[in-house]
Amino acid sequence: MRARGLVGPPVGLTVVVAAAAALASCSSPGDDAAPLPSGVAQDLSAELRQDRTQYADRRATLRVVNGSGRTVTLLGGALDAPGYGPSSPDGAPRARTLAPGAGRDVRLRLGEVDCDAEPPAALTGADAQRTPVATATVRLAAGEASPGSTPAGTAVEVEVVDPLARLAAVHAEACAERLVASGVALRVGDVRAARVRTPDGVVDGGRITLAVEPVPGGPDVGLLRVAGTTLLSPASGPAWTGDDLTPDAGGRVVLDVVPARCDPHVVAEDKRGAFLPVHAEVDGARQPEIYVPMTDEQRAAVYGLVHDACGWG
Repeated sequence: MRARGLVGPPVGLTVVVAAAAALASCSSPGDDAAPLPSGVAQDLSAELRQDRTQYADRRATLRVVNGSGRTVTLLGGALDAPGYGPSSPDGAPRARTLAPGAGRDVRLRLGEVDCDAEPPAALTGADAQRTPVATATVRLAAGEASPGSTPAGTAVEVEVVDPLARLAAVHAEACAERLVASGVALRVGDVRAARVRTPDGVVDGGRITLAVEPVPGGPDVGLLRVAGTTLLSPASGPAWTGDDLTPDAGGRVVLDVVPARCDPHVVAEDKRGAFLPVHAEVDGARQPEIYVPMTDEQRAAVYGLVHDACGWG
């Protein structure tokens, strides 16, 4: 039995930048901060970053750089990106000195993805380094940060570049996840060590069960490919495809795995090894890659089977 699903319109790549003739600053009523020195607002820049530890819960970092010759205090910030709702702080904001030429990070949670709206452009190369695809509103105060004091600050709008096109990627992945989930529920079930067959014979490895549950009345979803991870490789080849992904009578796909590599630091530094990369089609149209996560218990089982298969003492 094979579950299938529905397709939406392709994700657009139009650049949309919030209206701002120039980087502008404005003080809110009741502002108790000293005015920013002239030219500071115009000399700020910002870059959107997202590392592997931030992928799963869609957090990100806004790197704010002070290109002016004046020292200011960075109090926090929020991102305004096409295709997203309002961002929120990732942790409690704190006042930090932003010296001339220096950069400071504002950690945030990306806003809710709006799949009916065009996302930021997926720019590459030099275009990605210099072309803003979003804006941020950061709060600044004149001078250095004072211990124990948090001034109200001044709101400053700053254009944001996204050199790795993470905003476009997150938007595409989130919308693909929703589309696939409207036709089939995917979850990792059993994870255990096992003897598995490879082209070179039977070896120690593991077995992962992927539960595939069609959604009644949902669209037609088909699994095309499940790839390996930084920790796990398919026992039979580079990826699971075709008949390997046909669910059995119980709606399960069984994936035989072997360690992708056996140097211990791969487990010690793991960030994404327990997320299964899945390519699916919905109503015959291929979707961007999505990731099926594992629970903490399942992740520990993956580490254990890698440990045993690699023969670590």
